[in-house]
Amino acid sequence: MSDTPSFRRLSQIALAALGATALSTVAMAQSAPRVIGLTRNTPAVLSQDVGTCNTSVCPVGLPAPSTIPGFVGGTCVDPRDRGVFVSNGLQMAKIDPRSTACMPLCPVLPVPNTTPSNPVTGLAYNESTNILYITDGSNVIRWYSVGGGCQLSLIFRCIPPIGAGEVLTGCATDDLNGLIFYSTALPGTPGGRVYVAPQTNPCAVICVHFIANCGTITMGPLVGLAFDSCARVLWATDGRVVVGHSFNSITCTMGAQVQCCINTLGDPYVGLCLLPSTETSNGPNCTAAPCPACPSMTHDFTGDPTLGNPTFSLDLSNAPGGTVAWLVLNVGPCAGPGVLAPPLCAPLLVPFAPPWLTIGPIGTGGAVGTCTGNVNLNIAIPMNPLLCGFTLSTQYLGFCGGTGFFVSNCLSWTIGAS
Repeated sequence: MSDTPSFRRLSQIALAALGATALSTVAMAQSAPRVIGLTRNTPAVLSQDVGTCNTSVCPVGLPAPSTIPGFVGGTCVDPRDRGVFVSNGLQMAKIDPRSTACMPLCPVLPVPNTTPSNPVTGLAYNESTNILYITDGSNVIRWYSVGGGCQLSLIFRCIPPIGAGEVLTGCATDDLNGLIFYSTALPGTPGGRVYVAPQTNPCAVICVHFIANCGTITMGPLVGLAFDSCARVLWATDGRVVVGHSFNSITCTMGAQVQCCINTLGDPYVGLCLLPSTETSNGPNCTAAPCPACPSMTHDFTGDPTLGNPTFSLDLSNAPGGTVAWLVLNVGPCAGPGVLAPPLCAPLLVPFAPPWLTIGPIGTGGAVGTCTGNVNLNIAIPMNPLLCGFTLSTQYLGFCGGTGFFVSNCLSWTIGAS
């Protein structure tokens, strides 16, 4: 049921309607987005809260990019599976940055069409088109389609019209407006330029901006970029600091500085991207006989809820098998005490008003009397800027017969960009 085109369209309409009609009831994000990037000397993925500049870090199994001279390495987020692509210049991997050990999602692979003379200097990804953009050390922009297992297939390449002596050092995309940003550095000169072009023609430059300061700090050469299509903020780093400027994608103009963060780890960034906000879980899972006891039942996600993500899915795992479930969804975060009505075994923490949106019944599959039931409810997020920043809550409930009900944890999550 959840894989049919008609159901996907119904889901998109439901989300768009919630976004358009409930602005006054929406809470702020459960956690702020983070800028995230690979580090140079001891390969790790460092991330910083865009509001507080607080950092977190996890290790990654790549050789240090410092073994290649010049500006090398890149980072980009793939919201389809909540992974992050990282490259040391010649190789790339994909990891889960929300795990303490940077859990691998794809093995370390060589980057195609790449040698020590044209190493990767920047990565950017558009999940709605499934295209990965690469800037390299020979001042070429390449773009690839991404297949299963992180395999890359070259689509095309071009040589951008950057200034004499400049080198490409990083890239980012604005998927909402179809733009690509790429940074350059002029060796020996502070800061660098940011070129803006259409993703459909990356070498047809629309405008150029210069970034040289983070607060009162004079920046070194730029090495990475990130863009938040929802907040309309362009982020840039020289490895030591990260600066954010407001950016109008319609007029291609850069505005005031909105944040300056220092990389307190000391190991400099070699790339940059935006990691979407992380959901929060509230309340217990529970089952009531004749449902089997399923202590590991969990409501979670496939993918991140970002604009244009076609694979975002609201999942239920390890639930009673051979039963039916309903998803309850509403605007606003999960909140107690909730609604507890017999024969439910735990309260529904999805806000009661405005009226819930309920999707179901949906078969859980698996065997009756076991905890082998699963639901994967695809709700593709529309590329609709009205949805930016909307916090929603979701929770599953199900029926096993008689007075046998089960209730999942409640998730609060916010639609953003990557």
